[in-house]
Amino acid sequence: MNYQEFANWMFNLERFGIKLGLENVTEFLGRIGNPQNSFKSIHVTGTNGKGSVCVFVSEILRKHGLKVGLYTSPHLVNFSERIKIDNREIPQKDVLRIGLELKQVMDEMIAESKEMQLTFFEFTTGLAFKYFSERNVDIVVAEVGMGGRLDATNVIVPEVAAITRIGLEHTNYLGSTVPDIAREKAGIVKQGALVVTCERKPDALAVIQSTCDKKRATLRKIGSDFDVSSVKQSLRGTMFDYAGGRTFRGLRTRLLGGYQAENAAAAIAIVEDLANRGMLISDEDIRKGLASARWPGRLDIVSRRPLVMFDGSHNPDGVATTVKVLRDLGVTPLTFVVGCMDDKDARGIVRALVPVASKIISTQSKYKRALSTEKLEAIVGEEFQGPTESAPDSEDAFERGLADVRGEGVCMIGSLYVVGEAIQWWQRRRANEVAPHKV
Repeated sequence: MNYQEFANWMFNLERFGIKLGLENVTEFLGRIGNPQNSFKSIHVTGTNGKGSVCVFVSEILRKHGLKVGLYTSPHLVNFSERIKIDNREIPQKDVLRIGLELKQVMDEMIAESKEMQLTFFEFTTGLAFKYFSERNVDIVVAEVGMGGRLDATNVIVPEVAAITRIGLEHTNYLGSTVPDIAREKAGIVKQGALVVTCERKPDALAVIQSTCDKKRATLRKIGSDFDVSSVKQSLRGTMFDYAGGRTFRGLRTRLLGGYQAENAAAAIAIVEDLANRGMLISDEDIRKGLASARWPGRLDIVSRRPLVMFDGSHNPDGVATTVKVLRDLGVTPLTFVVGCMDDKDARGIVRALVPVASKIISTQSKYKRALSTEKLEAIVGEEFQGPTESAPDSEDAFERGLADVRGEGVCMIGSLYVVGEAIQWWQRRRANEVAPHKV
């Protein structure tokens, strides 16, 4: 079996859907030597911002000189984006080698009981942890896949756990209210843990605090234990001050949006907590780490003339936050090319875009769970009174958006899968010198 054949087999595991629970992944990891016990870790959950926090922490720790594993999801273009060491993606040969070994273990489990069939995310979590263990990383920054309490990553006992902003998502799995979802997210808190949160909503905070109290965990909260101020935004990034265990003036990140200042603050608070675990990281490493962090596909400007942006926000809260940033940056109204997954609140996403949209083009990604263009187009027609188009082929939709820019520019939004296809489209376009625009 070559890499492509193995990748096809691995992605076919998605047919088993999402099964929340730790029994199978615990058994699986036990049979491969519990690799998660061989490295230190940071564990990050939340609805919005968790990926950014992971990247910030990873970069700071790299600048400190540690060998850092980073496990995030989903990927935008290539599977290997999910598993990195020192910002370098796992080689395909290692995906194949470790994956075939783990496939044999999974097959043995299934032979004993079909109930032990692993999901795609359980299998890839084992693959990531095995790779990190083999490569003797110093620490792993792990992003929760979904929820927290029953997520496959919750087998780790981290040095610090973090909970970012919480909103309604995956309500068929996690609950229908913010407190319900907060309860699931707070499930990553272990006994006696150090915990950081950049959530400000009182109903979510109450749940997080209650969980920490029960677990005798130490919680540090934005707004009381640490905070940001003097936030300044531009198309080139975000600058802010920080006050917590330490004080910083004029911190910079190239990531766009005032909310990235809060994500960066959570990362700094995590690093401050690491001092309680004996890991002292310098102010200079923190500054350099924040400045070097990249997180493609999240309010990502790929061209300035014309303005072309990719944003993977995929729930109403995330899109509303993006809209606020776009307004603050003075780049509205925009043409939006929108595609959503069928399990997301597409109507909420469209409603959030309406106030700053000059035109909306409906499309869908090639992913099997994509909401059909027809259904999305109907929602757009009900919610938006301006000009609309639809194009089931996402590349066609991107071309139409670029060809008929109305307002300040064009933004591809609504799904990380759509953004992944947009990135590939843009790369091909640039390679063919069809769009020689300067970034």
